[in-house]
Amino acid sequence: MKSLFIFLQFFRIDHALIISALTILFLLPSTDTGKTFSEEASNSSKHWAFSPIKNPPPPKSQQNDWAQTTIDRFILQKIKDAKLNPSKKASKETRIRRIYFDLLGHPPKYSNTEDFINNSDPNAYVSLVDKLLSSPKFGEKWARHWLDIARYADTKGYVFQESREYPYAYGYRDWVINALNQDLPYNKFIIYQLAADKIIKNDENKRNLAAMGFLTVGRRFLNRNPDIIDDRIDVTFRGLMGLTVACSRCHDHKYDPIPISDYYSLYGVFDSSTEPSELPLLGAPHDLQAYKSFKSILDSKQSEINSYLEKRSKELIQKSFIEKYLLTASEGMNLSKDELKKLASSKSLLHEPTIRWRDYLKAKKKSGDPIYAAWFKLSSLKKDSFIQSFQLSLKDLEKNESKANKTILSLLKTKLPDSMTEVAQTYASLFTESNPTNEFHKELDHVIIPASKIFSLLETKGQQHVRNLRRNLAKIKTTHHGAPAKAMVLVDRSTPREPRVFERGNSNNKGEKVPRQFLGFLEGQERKPYTDGSGRLEMARSIASDTNPLTARVWVNRVWGHLMGSHLVSTPSDFGLRSALPSHPKLLDYLAFNFIKDGWSTKKLIRSILISSTYKQSSIGLKEAETQRIDPENRMFTRANRKRLGFESFRDSILYVSGKLDTTMYGRPVDIASSNYSTRRSIYARIERQNLPPVFRTFDFASPDIHSPKRPETTVPQQALFILNGKLIQDQSTAIANSPQFNQLTNNNDKITLLFQQILSRNPSNEELLDSLKFITSAQSQNKGTDAVYPIWNQLAQALLSTNEFIFID
Repeated sequence: MKSLFIFLQFFRIDHALIISALTILFLLPSTDTGKTFSEEASNSSKHWAFSPIKNPPPPKSQQNDWAQTTIDRFILQKIKDAKLNPSKKASKETRIRRIYFDLLGHPPKYSNTEDFINNSDPNAYVSLVDKLLSSPKFGEKWARHWLDIARYADTKGYVFQESREYPYAYGYRDWVINALNQDLPYNKFIIYQLAADKIIKNDENKRNLAAMGFLTVGRRFLNRNPDIIDDRIDVTFRGLMGLTVACSRCHDHKYDPIPISDYYSLYGVFDSSTEPSELPLLGAPHDLQAYKSFKSILDSKQSEINSYLEKRSKELIQKSFIEKYLLTASEGMNLSKDELKKLASSKSLLHEPTIRWRDYLKAKKKSGDPIYAAWFKLSSLKKDSFIQSFQLSLKDLEKNESKANKTILSLLKTKLPDSMTEVAQTYASLFTESNPTNEFHKELDHVIIPASKIFSLLETKGQQHVRNLRRNLAKIKTTHHGAPAKAMVLVDRSTPREPRVFERGNSNNKGEKVPRQFLGFLEGQERKPYTDGSGRLEMARSIASDTNPLTARVWVNRVWGHLMGSHLVSTPSDFGLRSALPSHPKLLDYLAFNFIKDGWSTKKLIRSILISSTYKQSSIGLKEAETQRIDPENRMFTRANRKRLGFESFRDSILYVSGKLDTTMYGRPVDIASSNYSTRRSIYARIERQNLPPVFRTFDFASPDIHSPKRPETTVPQQALFILNGKLIQDQSTAIANSPQFNQLTNNNDKITLLFQQILSRNPSNEELLDSLKFITSAQSQNKGTDAVYPIWNQLAQALLSTNEFIFID
């Protein structure tokens, strides 16, 4: 199944139904346990992840200076039980490089490394950790971890001919960066993303409304509401609680105690929420002049759309169109709906108004309405003798002495009609007469369709025209420098929707009613239906509760995995009954308990891990052969895991060492994949969900289609080809070799040393210096008297950027 998804992702096979089905297939187990749901539910009470979080007593301190923190004591106990030893402390050069990448996403400068190495203060390392945690770059680095969870993208995915853009998605990304920099307590971080609209008062700062992009930046599945809601349930519960609730969309969960009724209880929460037609501003525009320009263009484009829809709406009650609809509806009185639609299309009429007129005429004929007595009588006359037949029919028609019939006959006798077309003209004139006392106006009530609802009823050409106008409007919202930021919020519907179970997940086959409420196995007998609107705020508080056994454990495990290179629980988004067991269950609980105790502070959690001896270990273990035999996957953390740079850190580091990285924070997404690429940090890259650029996929970027628990790590030829031939790396190699500081040097030894310092943050060894000199002198002698296509110093810079030392973190 995993290989199938990678295949689909690589080739961007994008039918929304396939994605929806894959999401369910990933979550569904392939075998049957043979147990009933009630048996699985009873087993869940013993499951480690569903048990209350406790503060386990740390192991007794062993006569060992290595264990500096409580974390170390838990780790050391496992190592000693296996009769192994932890590795030595990594060198200062390794440690500073490691924490720079883990906290900021780029390497230290040579001067930073030298200052740290030469600092004899025993608190130098802790001071450096605190300094980097307070850097605004911390939020930019760690926001990307969260955006993988939130399946962030700047576009909707495939939505047929609608605009794909999310003009304001960047506001969510910026909110995440700022929230992490401010160390917003994680429980509040969650609540804002699920229900900011419910807790922000009118007079409060609106910036936190942007948090709700967590729910709204997902894929749009051709605007199928059940699939959109399923995606929101999945990202909420797999992302925040490590629960595969979406497995219960079609049936009771195969393994976890989540019945289908619980899925639809939560479905009702999201179905009782909607996206407002006008999104709220996140604050006053910074550049008023630019905003006025934007507003003027926007109003003009919106007016063009409104005018067109208004025009098409008014056509339905215009005389010329009423004539056509009357004649077509009369001609199709006995046709099926599909046949009538074909007839309407052949006469360039809209389907829905034609059907309404036909059904209306049928009803009037059945009731014997005097207004249409003449119409039905004359409709049966032969075309070639219409006037004569009309005159013969008058006596019968005049027997109906109703006021309406007399009015119609009077108009028809004024100018004898020679066809039904002229009769239709008479009726249309009567229905549209502007006289306020005109009693015939009501005959158009059934066909009045407001401009706000006409779009879906238009013919293909009309819809295409509106879509083009809307795409132009979305482009302005996305690209105009004066466009203000808006929040992609959800709001409660005026009346909550009471959910029903969809039998086998089919929305057309509704079963029993269920209340909107939280998961039963977590709340037990105390569970109560939600009463506050949709229930989103109540749901958010249940997820972010101190007593929720999953939320803190899941986040602590994610943080540990990012810092240590492997998770305590190897299934970071599945803590259910089929999850992997924690490698260190007591350590996980210790971290989760103290995370809550410390006010849900992510920075305090990270700091506690970074200052541990466990984190500071070398990646080279003691007694390597024996350690590899007993603990080949390093689940005991006897050494540091060697980590490869993620796509963003790799790209940002290339720009950083070349001095070309644009450190501007926040704002609209930028193109980093084209030949005219932006030099801003990769966190600000435009993520095109439908057509993710190949370079993103080459370097294992998280799929924006669905929630990503962790990124895959592949080694493929395309990565090497990018490093050898990519425009980015060649441009930055040139920038390094042509910098003013480099050009001031005349001695080759000095130039080589500067390249090592600038790219690898260290001096070259004697061997590296000799090899580099040999390479330079050999190339210079070969190219003597000619201009090298790619200068030799550029090549050396690119070679250093291509080294494992640059791409990996020890």
